[in-house]
Amino acid sequence: MPDLTSTRKSARGRVPNKKYSNDAFEILDILESDSDVAAEPVPNFDNSDVDKDFESDKAAEEHDEDKESGGTSDVGSDGTGIATPVEAFEDALSYASDVDLLERGEDLKPLGSSSQTLKRVRAGSRKVPEEDWHFRGIHWNGKTKEAHVKYLVGTNPQDMADYVRARDKWVQLATLPTRVPDQYGTGGMALPVASSESSRSTQASADWDWYYCQGGKRKMEERQRVCSLSLNDSSRYVLWSQRQHSFLMGPYGNQTVHSLASLETLSIPDAWSSTSVPRAHSNKEKVTTTERNGWMLNAGAKVSCLDWAPNHPSHIQYLAISISQSPPPDTKQHTPFEPSESYSTSFQLWAFQAANTPGSKGMMDMTRAPELAQIVCTDWGALRQFRWCPAPREAHDSDEQGRTHVGLLAGVWSDAYVRVLDIQLENVRSSPSIYTTELAVGCANGFVAIWDIAESILSTPTTSMDIPMSQSTASPSSSNTPPRPRFYHYMHHSYILSLVSTYPSHPHYLVSASVDGYLRLTDVRNPAVDFVLSPRSRMLNSAIDFHPHTLSFMHSEDNEFLHVLPLRRFFTVIFVGKVEGTVLSLAVGKVHPCVLVASADGTVLATNPMRKVMGPKQKQYQQIWFRHEWAPKPQPLRSEGDEGTQGVSTSDEDRHVTREGMSRITEGYKVETVELQKSSKAKSKSGTAIATIYEEESAVTQVAWNPNLHCGGWAAAGTGCGLVRVEDLAI
Repeated sequence: MPDLTSTRKSARGRVPNKKYSNDAFEILDILESDSDVAAEPVPNFDNSDVDKDFESDKAAEEHDEDKESGGTSDVGSDGTGIATPVEAFEDALSYASDVDLLERGEDLKPLGSSSQTLKRVRAGSRKVPEEDWHFRGIHWNGKTKEAHVKYLVGTNPQDMADYVRARDKWVQLATLPTRVPDQYGTGGMALPVASSESSRSTQASADWDWYYCQGGKRKMEERQRVCSLSLNDSSRYVLWSQRQHSFLMGPYGNQTVHSLASLETLSIPDAWSSTSVPRAHSNKEKVTTTERNGWMLNAGAKVSCLDWAPNHPSHIQYLAISISQSPPPDTKQHTPFEPSESYSTSFQLWAFQAANTPGSKGMMDMTRAPELAQIVCTDWGALRQFRWCPAPREAHDSDEQGRTHVGLLAGVWSDAYVRVLDIQLENVRSSPSIYTTELAVGCANGFVAIWDIAESILSTPTTSMDIPMSQSTASPSSSNTPPRPRFYHYMHHSYILSLVSTYPSHPHYLVSASVDGYLRLTDVRNPAVDFVLSPRSRMLNSAIDFHPHTLSFMHSEDNEFLHVLPLRRFFTVIFVGKVEGTVLSLAVGKVHPCVLVASADGTVLATNPMRKVMGPKQKQYQQIWFRHEWAPKPQPLRSEGDEGTQGVSTSDEDRHVTREGMSRITEGYKVETVELQKSSKAKSKSGTAIATIYEEESAVTQVAWNPNLHCGGWAAAGTGCGLVRVEDLAI
């Protein structure tokens, strides 16, 4: 009868115990079978932490032998005393884990009973002493207000004092700036606190000696060939169009249709002067409108860039506008990485009048319409981007009487040249730098070039102000060889979209945005070492601007949030706003902290990021300035065989004109509180991020604040259909 007595067995699979041996000949069958020779034991090295590991393994083996009946022989699974390759690999993993525990200060306890196990601890799961921590940049531990200030602006007493002054003056602003401060000194317009009066005075006088005293002005006039053109001669530069653009504007529910031809203007109060009663109100109710100071104008085509001229304390303010101008049909097409052929283009310079009466200083003069002061015609291809020189400047005795010096304008044209123009106007009635004289340019090959304008003009015997962005576009042996940059350094792996400097507070820092998805903060004094990258973005976004009042950079996330990157913690982000469409342009106030955000859905938002940056627990507000919508004109049905494109002008004379359509502008939106937490309903489908595509003409492509102190509340916005809105937003 079979023995039915149950035997207690282990639940785990039988695995032979591992054996370590230093005898290379043990695997060979050269020993007698009846020999009692055992494997050579592993030598015991004194004061070795590795011995603990072997002792622990030995204790585990003895424990397994005592626990399981029918002990196993001390050989490998293949019948030898050497572990198989699979067993050796598993043992190496176990050994590496044990060594990691030893390095973290843990003792490997022998398994003395069944309740004791050798626990494996994942990396980072145990608390590490603070003296062993490694920080990327500055350790963030801003649990208190004092610590928050310390990690944002540092421990320099002057920086902390500037931070406190800016916070006390502007942190209470919700979305828009105020024209004058209140009785406590809160609000109003003021220059950045980090820019001292002495430094501005030096930059306005001594830093312009190269222009007035060392012959810079004379050489620029010699090399910059300027001539006046008649209306007939300018036809190939400015292709005039008689087509009018219609748009709806006025009080909500009571909007009227207005039309503007190319380069015509309309005052916003006139658009709001309708007296008819909307259907949403009864006959007994009266609709009151608020007087608005602003103008609408038609630039003629999609606005590609606009910027206010600084250093104009007078009652005349200048706004430069460039529009998209396609090359002629016979021009060879080139990629953005290649220079294009030269063709005729132009950009506009508009003059706006400010009121000069007591009590209305800084407000727009609505009795005088804006004037087209000048159209600058060039043969250098499309003007991709331009900036006015922001350095302070004072009037000089050598300035010619009867002429107005608007400023120095640096621009990048599609023929791969960057040029500096000295813009001056004749007084018929009664012009992106790091330092004062330096110009930084991003190239298509990922390099950043910096020229010293004064040195280039005074020392280079060239007859042109052209500076090539590609070294292959100029022959070294040519007598007109353009000046070489003093700084030429590799920054990104591909095309650089935009550059911004931290002038005037920290002029040696430069931030570049590239198609590789990164923002790079670089110290140009040592660019190979002193740089840091931001979190990578999946979408190409060139909208970035420096916020001097919080020492941070404004940028947008892939598709939803507006955030800032502090100068001292550039690798982290602080959310300060929320947008619906893709951000196309950002404008930071130079004399106040408010920011304008233009997006592809036609919305322009206003917010004050200082509230969230300086007070993380503060509520964040934002407000829509206006919303622009565009719809194409319905086209008649075409029969089969008809040629042409609906709604698109293909003639050479109208190559600057956009599609026919109609716009609607709505405004008067209230201030709203924004939640800066990512929604659980993310904008994705099947794990793929999605974004709404709007009509190109609906987008607000460019926004800009006026940098002059007495007109700092003036804002300008350009749209994809050519409409430009200029308004005084100061409260």
